[in-house]
Amino acid sequence: MEVYPFHHRNLFFHIITDYDLTFDEVRRILDYLLEVEAFKETEESWGPGKFYGIQLEKVRYEVDVNRYEVVIYRETECG
Repeated sequence: MEVYPFHHRNLFFHIITDYDLTFDEVRRILDYLLEVEAFKETEESWGPGKFYGIQLEKVRYEVDVNRYEVVIYRETECG
């Protein structure tokens, strides 16, 4: 898996994935995660990551978030 530093909404993320995602796809995934407060600092932030299933149009992503590290495990075409 490759690690890509990514700056979005004045935050820095580490995107880790084997997939060749466009900047638009990465921004939309991060926008969703920001909307559901996936990066909110809590005592649990130091533990294991949290998994999210994200449906964006016809593609579903399986994503693991641990602080500002975002691992995209699976990209599945739907429909």
